[in-house]
Amino acid sequence: MSAPNYEYFVRIVETGSLTKAAEKLYISQPSLSQYLKRLENSLGVELFDRGALPLRLSFAGERYYEYVLQMMKLEENMRRELQDIKNQESGVLRLGVALWRGACLLPDVFPYFHEHYPGIRVELTEGRTSQLVNALTNDKIDIAIMNLPALMNYSTLTCETIFEEPILLAAPAEHPCVQRILADGACRHSYPVATLDLVKEIPLILTKPGQNLTVAVTHALGKYRIEPDILLETGNLTTAINLVATGVACTFVPGEGAKVCIHPGRVTYFLVDLPELIWPLAAVFRKDVYLSRISRLFIDTLKILLGIKFE
Repeated sequence: MSAPNYEYFVRIVETGSLTKAAEKLYISQPSLSQYLKRLENSLGVELFDRGALPLRLSFAGERYYEYVLQMMKLEENMRRELQDIKNQESGVLRLGVALWRGACLLPDVFPYFHEHYPGIRVELTEGRTSQLVNALTNDKIDIAIMNLPALMNYSTLTCETIFEEPILLAAPAEHPCVQRILADGACRHSYPVATLDLVKEIPLILTKPGQNLTVAVTHALGKYRIEPDILLETGNLTTAINLVATGVACTFVPGEGAKVCIHPGRVTYFLVDLPELIWPLAAVFRKDVYLSRISRLFIDTLKILLGIKFE
């Protein structure tokens, strides 16, 4: 059976109507009826309950529908793999990143990637984690680069860790508590080290509830029974860091995000050496979709350029 015939059957299921399916397929309704009759005769079963409107799958039809979806996915994966073999290192990478993540990550990675693989064109989708997950689920992007959310549907998605990224504490550089910690001289991974007690001394700006960063930070604060003075909540990391630079508060920032706004002499980034404030930056992709060579090249490039920073 050819791929278009799979599409015919799926359209009938989706619309629940031979007439509507025929309209979407740009064929006549009698032709589609004949197709369905031939299909049922060849299988020896009725696929739809003819007494129901809209059309409803029979038990045999439900089983056949599952088979068809699997076969369509296998054909699509085969097509992508054969295209890989043909194109080698050329084609399109549909990449998803968070808005702030793109601002700090792409300037480090894209020039290198483009120089080494000039035949690969990157189509960029930017948005919140939930939007990227939805784009993956609906096959709108090939991979998404994100910090893994606390809850992710691993039944349909899988991931590959690029590196374990620290969540840094950004604090006003001139604050007396900050100066006292810096005088101690403790450093790790090129960052001075502080404890969560610092947020007891300086008001805290948090990201909005529901954001992945907020979930990670509030979990750490709760575990260690830290109750900071929450000065403000914002959905924009750049806003939070810029406010820290004025001296009014501190905030938590993923390691790579610290490069969005550096503010030398006004913002100090501390490493808080706790396992709860380390989260994986990962490439997320669909389990049932062939991971193209282009996607693999981009993931490996990220590992080379980013993974060595926090070893």
